[in-house]
Amino acid sequence: MRAVTAAFLVAVGASSSLLSQTPFSESHFTSLDDSSVKILTHESHPEHSLTVRSHGSNEASVKGGSSTLEDICPGATKGYTGYLNSGPKHFYFAYFESRSKPAEDPLVLWLNGGPGCSSMTGLFMELGPCTVNEDGESARENPNSWINAANIFFLDQPIGVGFSYSTNESAHGGAGGTFAASEDIYAFMRLWYKAFPESKSLPFSIAGESYGGHYIPVFAHHINEMNEVASLDDQIPLESVLIGNGIFSDTQQASSYYDIPCTNVTGIGPLLNSTVCDKMVDAVGRCEYLMAACHDYPDPIICQAATRYCGQELEVPYVESGRNYYDISKPCEGYLCYPIMNSVTKFLRTDKVRKAFGVDKAAPKFVGCSEKVGREFEKVNDFIIDTRPFVAALLHSGIRVLIYVGTYDWICNFVGNERVFGSLNWRGLPDFRYQQENNKQDWAGGLWWESGLLRYVRVNGAGHMVPWDKPVEALKMFKSWHEKKALD
Repeated sequence: MRAVTAAFLVAVGASSSLLSQTPFSESHFTSLDDSSVKILTHESHPEHSLTVRSHGSNEASVKGGSSTLEDICPGATKGYTGYLNSGPKHFYFAYFESRSKPAEDPLVLWLNGGPGCSSMTGLFMELGPCTVNEDGESARENPNSWINAANIFFLDQPIGVGFSYSTNESAHGGAGGTFAASEDIYAFMRLWYKAFPESKSLPFSIAGESYGGHYIPVFAHHINEMNEVASLDDQIPLESVLIGNGIFSDTQQASSYYDIPCTNVTGIGPLLNSTVCDKMVDAVGRCEYLMAACHDYPDPIICQAATRYCGQELEVPYVESGRNYYDISKPCEGYLCYPIMNSVTKFLRTDKVRKAFGVDKAAPKFVGCSEKVGREFEKVNDFIIDTRPFVAALLHSGIRVLIYVGTYDWICNFVGNERVFGSLNWRGLPDFRYQQENNKQDWAGGLWWESGLLRYVRVNGAGHMVPWDKPVEALKMFKSWHEKKALD
């Protein structure tokens, strides 16, 4: 989920399992008083450590009759919760093994966006093993979880997001932006593979949505760069990235805030009256000019002026309509425009959930998206980073890329995404454009096309969070991608 902040408006147990075979590489861990919790270090990352707590039907019993993780989250498989530690910084994660073939299915790192939004939203609302019920008191099994086909991490990053926290009040989440965060992601994976070397046999993917269009290309590119200088044994087996409703280039995507509410490109428009839309279309050219100036001269004063103008002229009219920023077919109701987010927040603030999921007592109460983190990213102009070159570099290095977009999203919509990938400077661009214009293919969820290692998927009737709106279709898309099969 991409958080909508004031700055943007004015200025998301089989016996064959790896965990059953090798619960830990014990020689690498330091045991604590609680035998289910261990700490791992890595000689190449002395500033980082990994705290890991196992959970599973035979391992996660909680003393004193407290609820286990499986009680709290029906449908959960064996796995781990814990923290990546770096000095005063502690990044929370939850990991679940595949319901299918955990020793063979891919390993996937899931990241929600924002910047500043918790991946616990992905876990408990979108694609995790369980979904929070509307009362916020309990959860139910998610039959269309992506763990049906993969082993998945859900990681809260940067610091200040979800259950991640710092013991140093002067250490701000988001300081240094996406590029600084890539160092922690790389250390996390190196520590994981040292703890669980068997998982290196699995193809690894990074998946996410929204500001994941910034995070994921940069994180994956950093892994690729480090792989080039690492020994074969130390390389991370990155195979693909999956990005849903992403933000990649503000210059390419800002003008689409006009197209979605002021035309019928979605099939349910226009949504705003002609007077408002006429004013918006007049502002498009100037917005693009100011955005380009910000990129050419990335001074905070210039960039803030561009953000304010584009926000006021192209974003505020839609926001003031009262419609959901993430799903144009619905009103904006509840926290982040979704009543279920109020339920998720209530659920994750209860002591029984925090205890069962191994959340540190020092971690703050759960908040879905942190505006403070978003402001830190804005201070370093992280929003203006154009990640198209990083996506192109991934494709040129042999990494597969899946882009999927719900057609009812407004904030990171399909019109903007298609402008991004229609202008991506890579070898396959001519053929990709040809496929887009002449060879769109039907599937159960909408339309798709691909060229070489790049696949683009429209999901009709889905908003910003595709697995929430179209769970069956989202799982089908996810499985076909990892099975390297066509969509049908």
